[in-house]
Amino acid sequence: MSKSHHFFLIVLSVFLLLGLQRCKREIETPLITSVSEYYPVQPGKYIIYHLDSTLFTNYGTVKEIHSYQVKDQVDAEMTDNLGRPGYRIRRMIRDASGQGAWVDNASFMVTPLKNSVEVVENNLRYIKLVSPVREWYSWKGNTYIDPAGSLNYLAYWDYTYADVQQPFLLDGLEVENTITVNQEDYATGDPVANPNNIAAKIFSREVYGKGIGLVYKDLIYWQYERSLYQENCRIIVPDKPETTACPYDVNCDSLATTMGGYVTCDTTYGNFSYDGFGVKLKMLEHN
Repeated sequence: MSKSHHFFLIVLSVFLLLGLQRCKREIETPLITSVSEYYPVQPGKYIIYHLDSTLFTNYGTVKEIHSYQVKDQVDAEMTDNLGRPGYRIRRMIRDASGQGAWVDNASFMVTPLKNSVEVVENNLRYIKLVSPVREWYSWKGNTYIDPAGSLNYLAYWDYTYADVQQPFLLDGLEVENTITVNQEDYATGDPVANPNNIAAKIFSREVYGKGIGLVYKDLIYWQYERSLYQENCRIIVPDKPETTACPYDVNCDSLATTMGGYVTCDTTYGNFSYDGFGVKLKMLEHN
């Protein structure tokens, strides 16, 4: 075999190998799915869910689960508070058996954008879905929310896709094509094993069905800690030996300021108790 012919065969082999690798990459490239396919909104569309609502009663010492049916129906097209086209969702509720009449319970706003879906509920804006829809893709879904005060549990959530385009089973009802959005999973302490230590739990997950919308939601948030009570509050003015008891019918801090003093109280420790809530939705039917 001549050297030139041998060189030609080597070059041809390289081109064939590159061509095969290119074809393989093209075959393995996943199809891009629009997020709107997993949150369709047309006036009249509805989904009915079974709702389990968790709350803590008797001063946070008793956990109760109340069950209902809720119906989320796309009510009308309108603009959101940023002037963008969106849809108002009407939420109705009835007893868990489904025998009672639907009663209006709340409403919220859905704004489908080119590369995301935003939901405004209780004046809080969430970025529920984003592009690209692919395994392990992550984003800050609560970025518009100021996690101050009672909303501090919403801080630092990383929404992450899992089980993309996989089936999901709902008590015997299989949804063929879904995406799971894992939003938060945090826990510390164990009130059962250590009832005299603080503990907390935050868990949130949502599942969306293609051509359907939200088919499953599981959110639980609680803090377990010892309650504190302030008693025997009084005003202390520097250089004055006596103290003034705080009247019940005035703002003690304001009164102390006018007197040039400050407020001090005795702290009493109460029992450990829970503070939080939970919401679990399971789709029953849709149109």
